[in-house]
Amino acid sequence: MRQHRLLALGAICSVAAIVAACGGGDSDDDGTQPVDPPVVVPADQPREVRTTWFGISNFHYQAGDFGFILDGEVVNSGRAPTPAAVTKVLGALSKKGSVDAFLVGHEHSDHALQIPEYAKQTGKPIYAPRAVCEAVVAYGNPASQCTSLKGGETFELSPYVTVRVVRWLHSLSCGVSGNGAAGVETFGFLITVRTPEKVVSIYASDSGAGGQELFIPRVVNQGTANEENYPSPFDNLMTAFKAAEIPNIDLWQGGPESRVVNQARIIVPTFGVKYFAPHHLGTRNTLVDGQSVGFSLEYGLHFPYLESEVPLLTAYLKSVGTTAFNPDNYFDAWSLTAHGFTSVDNAEVKAVYGLPATGPGPGKQGPNPRAGQLECAGD
Repeated sequence: MRQHRLLALGAICSVAAIVAACGGGDSDDDGTQPVDPPVVVPADQPREVRTTWFGISNFHYQAGDFGFILDGEVVNSGRAPTPAAVTKVLGALSKKGSVDAFLVGHEHSDHALQIPEYAKQTGKPIYAPRAVCEAVVAYGNPASQCTSLKGGETFELSPYVTVRVVRWLHSLSCGVSGNGAAGVETFGFLITVRTPEKVVSIYASDSGAGGQELFIPRVVNQGTANEENYPSPFDNLMTAFKAAEIPNIDLWQGGPESRVVNQARIIVPTFGVKYFAPHHLGTRNTLVDGQSVGFSLEYGLHFPYLESEVPLLTAYLKSVGTTAFNPDNYFDAWSLTAHGFTSVDNAEVKAVYGLPATGPGPGKQGPNPRAGQLECAGD
C-alpha cells in the first residue's frame, strides 16, 4: 500500500521533492522523520561580555568564567605602584567576576603605573608594550609573566575569548599632525567572544589621534640601527578585523577625550560599529567651589561627560545610527550580548568605593577642564 502511495505521489512530485517533502529519505522504520538532537551549549560558554569602566582607560571584561583588565590605573599620581589601591580594586571587581589576565595599551603612568603591582598580587599573565614589561620585571616579577607586544599577535585567552593586538597610535593635540614616528608605542585590542548565538566583538582603542594619522605607517626608533616599520593603524585594524572573520565590530571603546570625531568618521562606517563608549575621562584636575579636585575613585567622576561638549561627534553618531553609552560615574557597567548593549546594575561593586548605585557622586562635580578643546578647528 505504501509503495503504491509513493508511486502515485511520484506523478506530481519529482524524485528530489519526494525525498525532501514527500516522506522519502532517511525516515525511521515507522515512517516518521528523525529529529535532530538538541544543541548542547557548554555550561562554561559565556552568554554575555560584562564590561565595567573604572576610570581613565580602565575596563574590566567578564566573559563567562574568564575576566581580564585593560590598563587599570587606580591612583594616577606618584611614581611607584600603590599596593593598597590595587588590592582594593581587585576586591571590588571580584564581586562580579574575576581577573585572569591584563592588557596594556601604552606605558604612560595614567595607564600602566600599577601593572607591576597587579602582576605581583595576582600572578596572572600580562600583554603589554616592551617598556611596561621591563617595569614588571624590575619590580621583581618573573619575565615569563609579561609578553611584550609588537602588534599583529593573536592570543586565545580562554576557549571563548580571543584578543588580536592592533598597533595603534597615541593621541595628538589640536594643531598637531603625526608623521608616524612620534609618540610612545600604543596598542588597541580587538576582542571577540564566542557566545551561543554569535561572536560578539569589542575594539578598545587605548588612545589615538584621528583623521589622516590613521593612514600613516608607523615607524619605531626612526633613524637608528633599531628602526622598525609597521603598517598604518587603519591597516592594522583591518588586518585584525579580517582575521577575526566577523561581519562588524559591535562596540567601540574609543578615546581619549579629544578629537574622537575624526576617528569616528573612519572607524564607524568601515567596521559597522553599533555602539560607542568614550573613555579617558577624569584624568585632569578641575576646580569645584574653588578647590582643585583630581582623579579619585572614592570621590566619583569629578566632571561630567557632556555630549554638548562634543557636538560634532554627537551629531555624527546620531546620523549613522550608532548609539553612544556615556558613563556617569566610575564602575558603570554594561552587558554586550547577541541582542545588544545595555546598562546593568553594579551597585555592589560601587559600594566598595562609596559610590551611589546610579549617577555621579558622592563628590560634587565641576566643569570639564578641557571644555572647548575636545574638538578642534577643522575637525
